[in-house]
Amino acid sequence: MGAFGDVWQVMKIYWSLLLGNVLEWYEFAVDGFLAPYFQSNFFAGSAISTWLGFASTFLARPFGGIVLGVLGDLFGRKVSTFLSIFGMLIGTVGQGLVPTSHSGPIAGTIGVVLLVALRILQGICTGGEIAAVSTYITEVGPKRSLARSMVLIGITCNVGFLLAQFASYAALKILGEETMVSWGWRIPFFLALLPGVIAASGRRCIPESRSFLEAQANTAETQAGAPRSALRDAASKIKSLFRFHRPALLVGIMSVAAIAVLQYGALAWCYVLLRKEGASSSSLIAAGVVARGLAIVLAPVAGAIADVQGVAWLQLLGALMLAIAGIPNFLAMQSNAQSNEAVVVFYGVGYGIILAFTGMVYFLYVVELFPVEIRNVGVGMSYNIGFCIFGGFAPLICEASHDVAPWAPGCFFSVAGVITASTVLLSLRLQSRGVLCLAHIRADPYFEASSCKSKVTRDSAKDQSVKKGGEEDAQATEQAKCKKGELTEMTEENFQTVL
Repeated sequence: MGAFGDVWQVMKIYWSLLLGNVLEWYEFAVDGFLAPYFQSNFFAGSAISTWLGFASTFLARPFGGIVLGVLGDLFGRKVSTFLSIFGMLIGTVGQGLVPTSHSGPIAGTIGVVLLVALRILQGICTGGEIAAVSTYITEVGPKRSLARSMVLIGITCNVGFLLAQFASYAALKILGEETMVSWGWRIPFFLALLPGVIAASGRRCIPESRSFLEAQANTAETQAGAPRSALRDAASKIKSLFRFHRPALLVGIMSVAAIAVLQYGALAWCYVLLRKEGASSSSLIAAGVVARGLAIVLAPVAGAIADVQGVAWLQLLGALMLAIAGIPNFLAMQSNAQSNEAVVVFYGVGYGIILAFTGMVYFLYVVELFPVEIRNVGVGMSYNIGFCIFGGFAPLICEASHDVAPWAPGCFFSVAGVITASTVLLSLRLQSRGVLCLAHIRADPYFEASSCKSKVTRDSAKDQSVKKGGEEDAQATEQAKCKKGELTEMTEENFQTVL
């Protein structure tokens, strides 16, 4: 079975993870698209305060990455994904229920406190969600087409953004501006309830990864006869992370600068900016569809390049694209905000192409930095700290810098590209000196020959097609038990037999 069959099997078995990922990015995008209504309802018309409230979600993400990451490394990836989806659901739907300043000053103050608290809960659960999902897909996906499986996460991210934009746009068109300011802004948050419940139900029965189960078994053997303590184990994992994997943490944090700024600066904040500059609603919705649609269409291309040439090569290419195009694309877009064609070309096509090569497989780049024993918490911490710094504060930096100099946000975008490109090159240098292992899952391809092949678990034989027969029956039996409410664990070996 080829790469398409590999990817299809991942989608077929782990659809609930991907649906939850859509929900995660939907909720963050909705916060950005509805920023003008939060500005008038909660933050007394202050754009800076509104984007600070937006950033509060990101400040909580590293904490969630640590807590749910440790839980995932101790008790399984399934546990952390199951907990995170409920927290995200409460945090998202709850934001649609909070009182506003229109109900009085006391109610307005309570509303702001509740809004920030719900966004913090949202951030905590999302911090663990993306780490667990990306770790899961990496560990169960066939190694020969790993990047092409991982682009499913990038695709669902963009689907989430598209759905958020459609929900915001549809609510505005149906209800009108006055009703949106009054109460209509709540509707897009309520729309997350049904898919959230479906995703949570589906996650009850997802199979655990073989890599985690083997690591857990090895740990049990080495600690046979010794008393076990979950708290002690958690502290040990965090201590090991900071003691032996500091370079990997730093690389993981800095490597997401380009995609974080692109998502929440170039795409989220610029959308609000263009509205203020007089761009028509039709041009904005068309530009958003073009940007996300291009990224989705080009995602398989990006995955194939990463599988053939190496994930580091693709990350470097995408980062350089942002570094070069950041300033000129922003200036051209801003100076032609009232031109429908210009908005579609510079916002839609310009950012869409960069997004395809910057944001489709960066999850794989971060996940591969850490060994299986601390992978969940390592990804959760590095990824979320990076997104907190570069993504959470991107709209705030853009808003403040734009007031000082209209061209400043474009410089910020280019600098983010330079940071990621420099990080990739630095990581390759560190690996050549034996300081860092970049590829704990598959050594090749990775831009150049890897110096840590001996540390990488490679099991290419399991990526080959084998006879289905009774193994398919075994999987059917597992799924039947799951439907009856009997929680089961299916290893990656079971999954590979389907291939």
